[in-house]
Amino acid sequence: MKSLASYVFNIVCCGLALSQPKTDQKCLREKVITFPELTTSSWVKLHPNESMDLSAATVCLRFYSDQVTASPSLFSLATPSHPQDFSLSWSADLKQYQLFIHSVPVQFRGLTFNLNQWNSVCVTWDAKSGLAQMFVNEVGSIKKVVATKVPFKGAPVITLGQFQTQYDGGFQQANVFTGFISDVHVHKQVLTPRQIKTYIEAKIKYKLGDYISWHNLKYTIAGSAQVEEKQQVTFNTKEEQ
Repeated sequence: MKSLASYVFNIVCCGLALSQPKTDQKCLREKVITFPELTTSSWVKLHPNESMDLSAATVCLRFYSDQVTASPSLFSLATPSHPQDFSLSWSADLKQYQLFIHSVPVQFRGLTFNLNQWNSVCVTWDAKSGLAQMFVNEVGSIKKVVATKVPFKGAPVITLGQFQTQYDGGFQQANVFTGFISDVHVHKQVLTPRQIKTYIEAKIKYKLGDYISWHNLKYTIAGSAQVEEKQQVTFNTKEEQ
């Protein structure tokens, strides 16, 4: 009986250990983060190597999903002043992307959210002009004024796969993302259209993030989210010439 109790205790302890958030720092080139289930307990937090004081920013990432309902969150940056200081999500009902700058929302319509395909996204914002612009799969939006012309400052909490309704938490089921996220880069300036085109095409070496870089990423991962090798999930049925 004692050995059985010890065995059960060890199994429980191992299960608890596996469920605890883990922090790591490595190059994630050719890797993805998989979010396999609709749960608020799975998330990834990105940790920059310096404090945030940005007068402009560009966030680029790729995602792959089959979600047709709710409003999955792709990127969420919160500060003590604003729970949505720089956040991006998709509204399935309205078929539009929603960007928050300093907790002020702006919508971008007519941009694609392709199911079961890789989508490449870049979003820019400049504090001097207050202008935001979004690029999805080689199509750019118009520029829109959003929020006050105040730089990003503070101690950020950057989360993938969840939408923060308060500083460092407050996740909601409706905003849970399922699928793959990869190649997340945060830049301390507005990238040019040519630089963004290079990232979206991913055919040649593109500019890596100087605030957050997927190729040297410190992150904390929790729940069922996991880092995996990037695989060919869309196959070409035609014979290659």
